[in-house]
Amino acid sequence: MPKGLSAPLSLENSTDYQRKKFGHGWDDSDGDCQNSRAEALIASSTTSVRFSDPRRCRVTSGRWISPFTGKVIQNAAEIDIDHVVPLKWAWKYGAKSWSDNKRESFANDMNNLWSVELSLNRQKGAKGPEEWLPPAGQCQYVSRFVRLIKTYDLQPPSDKLTTYRNLLKQHC
Repeated sequence: MPKGLSAPLSLENSTDYQRKKFGHGWDDSDGDCQNSRAEALIASSTTSVRFSDPRRCRVTSGRWISPFTGKVIQNAAEIDIDHVVPLKWAWKYGAKSWSDNKRESFANDMNNLWSVELSLNRQKGAKGPEEWLPPAGQCQYVSRFVRLIKTYDLQPPSDKLTTYRNLLKQHC
């Protein structure tokens, strides 16, 4: 490259990610007042959930077993809904070229949502399995992560794919 000219920004290194590009919060696509968070909590509870009001919009309690630790959690306020494939990670590896509808569907896809401890979801942040693994359930986590990136045709570099294959061999 000639001196004094800078290389164009690569798509991988671009910093134009914004959460709102995946929709504005949890979606309530069927209009029943239960957004994706509530529906994820309902679907993953091992008992009937309780709601904050008769309309049954917000879940307050149930029985969830964290896929990250195996810990039983009964208070919905102690749970974060984790995106198995973080939105920022997905943006970096292909979601930036998707339609708004596809990004919103991805952000609310029940296969990409897990009920986990607040602290572990925050610890994980936007990292993929090459940078962060849960304390337990590594096989299940990496398997689901890989299945989702294939389903959505995300394109991480080959070294990351090799790392995922090695993680699956190690933990499964």
